[in-house]
Amino acid sequence: MTEKNGMKFFGYWDNMPYSTLTDSFDELSKINNKIDKKKVIKHIENLDVWATSLPTYDMFTGERIQAGKYKDGKYVFPLDFLHYYKNYDIGIPLEYEEYLKSIL
Repeated sequence: MTEKNGMKFFGYWDNMPYSTLTDSFDELSKINNKIDKKKVIKHIENLDVWATSLPTYDMFTGERIQAGKYKDGKYVFPLDFLHYYKNYDIGIPLEYEEYLKSIL
């Protein structure tokens, strides 16, 4: 996770079309969250989407994914993150998990 101007960024790693790197896929795959994954997904799906016209592609399958970002309080992460969170065994940063526990 990277902090800039009071905002906390996560979910940006190599093989994604973003200039800022905040963590690695491997780091996120080692996180074991306690919060219910279905609740996290539902919460993120209800956030406002800041999409771009540019696509990105799944780094494993090549599937086309909408590029952009989510903002949740002081947390910012790419739209791609939700795709990987749903489809691969990665977790959310523990700090973001604590934030979600306080609002879900």
